[in-house]
Amino acid sequence: MPDGKYLLASAEVKSDTKSISAWELNTYIKQKPNFKTFEVFKLPLSIYNLSGHDSTKWVNKKLRHAGEPPVIYDSTQVDHTVVDLKRIMTNRGYLNAEVSPIITLRGKRARIIYDIKAGKPYKIDDYIIDVKETTINKELLPTFPSKSFKRNEFGSDTVVFSLDSILYRNSLVHRNSRFDLDMLDQERDRITSLFRRNGYYAFNKEYIGFVADTTLGNNKVELELSIYPFTQRAQNGQTTETPHRQYEVTGVDLYVDFNPIEIGDISSYEPTSIYEKDGYRILYGERGEYIKPYVILNNCFIRPGELYNENMTSLTYSALSQLRILKNVNISYVEYWENDSTKLRCIITCIPDKKQGISTELEGTNSGGFFGVGAGMGYLHRNIFRGSEQFNVRLRGSYEAITPNFSSFKDNYFEIGGETSLTFPRFMFPLLDRDFRQRIHATTQLTGNYTYQRRPGFFSRTVLSTGVKYTWQDRRRSSIRHIIDLIDVSYIRVPESKLDTTFRNNLSEAAFRYSFTNQFIMSAGYTFSKTNANNTNRLMPSVYSLRASIESAGNVLALAAIIADTKKESGSRQIFGTNFAQYLKGTFDYSKTYTLDEKNSIAWHVGGGLAYPYGNFSQIPIEKRFFSGGANNVRGWAVRELGPGSFYAKDEKKDNFYYHSGEMRMDANIEYRSKLFWIIELGAFIDAGNIWTVKSYEGQENGQFQLNSFYKEIAAAWGLGLRLNFDFVLIRLDAGWKAYDPSDNPNTRRWPITQPYKLNKNVSWHIAVGYPF
Repeated sequence: MPDGKYLLASAEVKSDTKSISAWELNTYIKQKPNFKTFEVFKLPLSIYNLSGHDSTKWVNKKLRHAGEPPVIYDSTQVDHTVVDLKRIMTNRGYLNAEVSPIITLRGKRARIIYDIKAGKPYKIDDYIIDVKETTINKELLPTFPSKSFKRNEFGSDTVVFSLDSILYRNSLVHRNSRFDLDMLDQERDRITSLFRRNGYYAFNKEYIGFVADTTLGNNKVELELSIYPFTQRAQNGQTTETPHRQYEVTGVDLYVDFNPIEIGDISSYEPTSIYEKDGYRILYGERGEYIKPYVILNNCFIRPGELYNENMTSLTYSALSQLRILKNVNISYVEYWENDSTKLRCIITCIPDKKQGISTELEGTNSGGFFGVGAGMGYLHRNIFRGSEQFNVRLRGSYEAITPNFSSFKDNYFEIGGETSLTFPRFMFPLLDRDFRQRIHATTQLTGNYTYQRRPGFFSRTVLSTGVKYTWQDRRRSSIRHIIDLIDVSYIRVPESKLDTTFRNNLSEAAFRYSFTNQFIMSAGYTFSKTNANNTNRLMPSVYSLRASIESAGNVLALAAIIADTKKESGSRQIFGTNFAQYLKGTFDYSKTYTLDEKNSIAWHVGGGLAYPYGNFSQIPIEKRFFSGGANNVRGWAVRELGPGSFYAKDEKKDNFYYHSGEMRMDANIEYRSKLFWIIELGAFIDAGNIWTVKSYEGQENGQFQLNSFYKEIAAAWGLGLRLNFDFVLIRLDAGWKAYDPSDNPNTRRWPITQPYKLNKNVSWHIAVGYPF
């Protein structure tokens, strides 16, 4: 640092009140110090400093571009920060707050603490709503909702549905609450929405104002809400004030083939055909009636003959945008007078998307350290039955080298298959009323899959599956999603002649019977997911995600087998001479990410699952069992290498992937994520978890879950990761070190954390796409 200059070492806010989070206050600091990687050391600044003084060299230019220049202390930025912090404290009700910057200059470094003495907050002593007749026509009040008003809610034996009473209902403003200007602004938005949902098209929040009297003493405020009359400006510049008016929508015109770049103004649009019904007009262009009218009308919630409703406009926009064949949806209104009343005509325009598309992909794979290649080709039709139904067909193949000789085709892993799906943009189920269908955004999906797998040294098998799935979410609460797998039928064919002899001999009879013979799996399930993630606001204090599912299989087939009185083979009934699985399975996962600042975050995850076989099967098929280890689990182990419990195969020949599976899992992870520069991010993590069996099985000794010992069998790992964040995709390379190994392996330490330098033995490398949770 030159003389008289100081490196800004730290800048933070300290407040004596907890009602406003430090995270929120820190965002108002104008000048922040250099970024600290993992909140420990300033790695970007160190990279910048490596460039030295000569900035003309190519290497130095790159280092300076990759790093971060030093932040030099600027006293003027301190003054701006004090002003902003004072303002935010005043807005939040602390009108007498004092903000004092404590600046320490020592050793060419500057440290700043913005010390806030909030003082006693101002609170609302009384809240008055008094809307004048000249503002709102009282005769129009019955259009407001009044079903949920309760007796005595407003201190009277008889509820009077005045406008004031309606505005009090669900108000964000309460007596003895803090005088918060942000909260008052939210109240303005709430009242504005209330009016705009009930016909007041021209109403906006600027017509709402508050008058606050802060002279009462004892930090009390008397608050009064005012609604100003509608202001109309004539051509001569004069303004007149009139009561706010309600607007009726007289008709809806839908231009489903309108491209403003090609056509220009909508008045130049020349339809080839027009569909009219109940005040709706659907105008088709050059493509003709490429989408059926009822599909459009079922996704339009704006009703001719009814009052303007802001919510119905938003729902219509969302519904039409979710039809895959439409894009660039726009909704506008044309205002006009008719019989001394205000009317609206709704104009909806949209552009058709391309009906068909072809995609190809080529990828490199790494599964448990084995490298391979994969390729696929897909075909997509977005409007196959003229109802925005989406039809997909995809062919795929992959080849993985599990031997040193990559070119030895017969000795390496090979897979080929195809999948097809047909997705309807609605709930294809009888007896559902129209209100429910319109209230939710739903899809119905029919799927079919075929896969052939050849794993030399293990088995070759064919998997054929089909299913029906419903997915839906409330249009008003899009954070919650429901998925019902109405039926999912899989047929797995594993010819015994395709089983490797050594692999077959090392399987127990139960493992062979329930996982490596021909079988049906017919299941139904439900999945619930919820998140507060918001694509429009990525820098949120915290983001969470919850996912829970339950699945049941075999009950219908078991009933059919009992009715048909089929004979039992090896203790199990069969359908068409084939075994069928019967089990109950549930999973739960919850993750949360805390944003520390724009470059640092902490994420954690807990999860678990339980699968229980019953009835026709005494073990869960391998397809439905849990595994541990890998890029998204306990990263100190490779995928399918950990557990169950403290299981260790004394015979190395029997140490195959099947025995490292179980019917119960527990996971816990915590990860610190830190952006470095450009697209490079770093991660540090701690993982813990394992799997167990619910029963004692031959070949999986010490793998059963025991209440008095399971906690001793929870494996732990720690590690570091390098991530490349391209915004649209994140590529992750993680190195996980074993910290605690619960297995009974006599050749390993119980606490390998004491030997981190033994990389070949204690470290697992993982390449993956996306964050692990």
